[in-house]
Order: sequence, then C-alpha cells, then structure tokens
Amino acid sequence: MAEQHWRTVEGLVLPQPVARHPALELVNTFSGWDGAHASDYLVSFDHLAVLAADVGLLPEHDVARLRRAASRQPEVAEAALDRARTVRAVVRAAVLDPGDAEAVGQLGVATQSAAPTVELVPGHPARWVVGGITAEHLDRPADAFAWAAADLVTRPEVASVRSCPGLGCGWVFLDPTGRRRWCSMRWCGNRAKVRAHAERRRTAERRR
Repeated sequence: MAEQHWRTVEGLVLPQPVARHPALELVNTFSGWDGAHASDYLVSFDHLAVLAADVGLLPEHDVARLRRAASRQPEVAEAALDRARTVRAVVRAAVLDPGDAEAVGQLGVATQSAAPTVELVPGHPARWVVGGITAEHLDRPADAFAWAAADLVTRPEVASVRSCPGLGCGWVFLDPTGRRRWCSMRWCGNRAKVRAHAERRRTAERRR
C-alpha cells in the first residue's frame, strides 16, 4: 500500500514531514500551489498550534495553553489562523527566491511581533524560541514559523530549497545533494511516471 500524504498527530490530520526544516513544513500544509487540486491542512487553530509543537518550534505544554485560549476566543483564533496562512505564502515566496525584495520584506514584517520575545535557549544545539507577548498570545505559532523562515533565508542552505513539480503539489524541501526532484518519489514521482507512460502509449497509438 502506498504511503499516505498525511498522518495524525493528537488526533489531527497533518501532512507527512518531508521538508527537513520546520518553516518549510508550514508551507507544506497547503498543496496545489500551481492552482491544481488545492488542499489545505490548516483547517483550525489547533492544527496550526499542534504543527508548531510537532516540528519543535513551541513546547507542547505551551501549545496546550494556546489551544485552551483559542477555544475561549474563537474570533481571535480565526484571525491568528488567517495570519498564519498569509505567513505561509510569504515564507514560500521568500525561501524559493531570497532575492525577492517584496517577499523578504513581507517576511521581515511578519517577524517584528516575534522579535521582542525571542530567546536563545541552551542546548546541543542551542535554539531560538519565540515566547509570545503572553503565554496565551495566539499569534505565537505564526510568529515562530516566521522567525524560523527568516533564519533560514539568511543561511547558505536556503539555496538548496526546491519546490516539487508534481501536479497539484508545490511542496518545498531542502535538497542539499542536488539530486532530489520530488517531495516523495512514492507520491508525486510515481504519479508523474504513470502519466508519462500513459502519454507515451497515447502518442504511439496515434502514430499507428
């Protein structure tokens, strides 16, 4: 059986992690960036918050508090989710072309609310953690993803970010070897091979 594009985390459906960077996993909550067969995994604030914890950007106990706060403030939570979707598109544009002044400028603006709260936490390696104005600040997940993306676009490895050319995909990932084409050979790669084979058969039949 072919592996699914999705998995469940705390009972919520999220995409399989294929990007090798937390900021890119946010981008991959949407597929169909080419306009074909669009699908969005960010269907609630809970999905956003759980993803932020799953990729290591926020502590799980903080995410639990955020989810409780969101349940008490549904309109604020919906606004935070809408902002995260906007940040997602900005992140994709910036990592695919860090020379794009508009995209990088928008990413810079997105990090401004996070900047006063960011802490460098000791560890092996140490890491940046976005604290939030308060523990229940619902923009915190989007801030954390924006900060991670801003860090990525300043690093040499941003040059290895690729976009999957699969129909209805557009997921992004790090490709340090320069040999990876698809988000997954099992998904987009195999489908492309099937389509190419079918097209060759049709072409051969037309020539008969």
